[in-house]
Amino acid sequence: MIFINHVPGNGFEIMTHRHVGFSDSAEAFVFLAGVSVVLAYGGRCLGGEPWGGFRAIMSRVVTLYGVQIAMSFAAIVIFALGALVFDDNTIMHEHGRDLFLSNPMRAVVAVTGLSHQLGYFNILPIYIVFLLWAPVLLLLARLDSRLMLGLSALIYLLAHEYGWNFPTWPVAGGWFFNPFAWQFLFAAGMFIGISLRAGEGIGFDRRLFAVCVAILIASAFVVTKAFGFLPALPAQLNSVVDMSKTHLAPIRMIHFLALAYVLYHSGLTLMAKRGSLFAPLCVIGRQSLPVFAAGSILSAIGQVVIGMRTTGFVDDLLFIGGGLILLYAIALYLSDRGKVTADRPSTTKMA
Repeated sequence: MIFINHVPGNGFEIMTHRHVGFSDSAEAFVFLAGVSVVLAYGGRCLGGEPWGGFRAIMSRVVTLYGVQIAMSFAAIVIFALGALVFDDNTIMHEHGRDLFLSNPMRAVVAVTGLSHQLGYFNILPIYIVFLLWAPVLLLLARLDSRLMLGLSALIYLLAHEYGWNFPTWPVAGGWFFNPFAWQFLFAAGMFIGISLRAGEGIGFDRRLFAVCVAILIASAFVVTKAFGFLPALPAQLNSVVDMSKTHLAPIRMIHFLALAYVLYHSGLTLMAKRGSLFAPLCVIGRQSLPVFAAGSILSAIGQVVIGMRTTGFVDDLLFIGGGLILLYAIALYLSDRGKVTADRPSTTKMA
């Protein structure tokens, strides 16, 4: 969904859930990142080897930083080439890319320091921040996971009350994804991850499930403009209710959590496990970072190819379909290479 939504104007955007609800794939990314941190590092951090877990987290931070910088500069090259090929500089004046034209030296420093983030390449920086924050949350979770979630909720409320955000430079402003707000959803993912590690799962409550379904229906009614009958409905709601993505408006978070709860208890995931797409999705999931990076680069190419010329459904199908197949091929190659490396005897074993 991230890959599809990061190529604006393609005919497959309508298939992603942001067109029927207040939240989108960004919420899923952050929430699952929190779950994954606990599943990957919780055994050590919550057990008897916390410092080993913290060192592993810091190693991951270094990797993510390198990927973020590489993706950002690769994207600039792609957009610059697109401007030259199509003889149109418009694409270089969108989503923060114009800084590379007006002040390239500052742009290099700012992008390297994460204080200037290109549009569509601005979610890994908050993931880096969250991983740096994760050891603190895990230490609190060793005492009580509710204490961890309570502190995170307090920070979220204070950020909304006082307008906290990380500043940007040299262009004045704040991060597109406000870390002080989005960390609450990350902590919620960690909270669920801790429950899953303990084998407790997520309890089912019929009344809560009904409320969540009602939230999803109401959200779809608004976002689809009453299925086309009330075109002004989203704008009217936005005038009275905070729907900010930057600050993770409560309505967005509530919608996502309702969606996650319904999906978890609806049986759809069990049905998916029996489908033919489950195995490929698992392969992609095990190679999430390289697939995400490759998808981001492909989406930049798509913004040039689809955004700067007139395309039809067949063009969209070839690019989006071909891109998804390529991402699966990359994940499959990396998985197979990992198996070969794991099966290869070391020199110590051979000796």
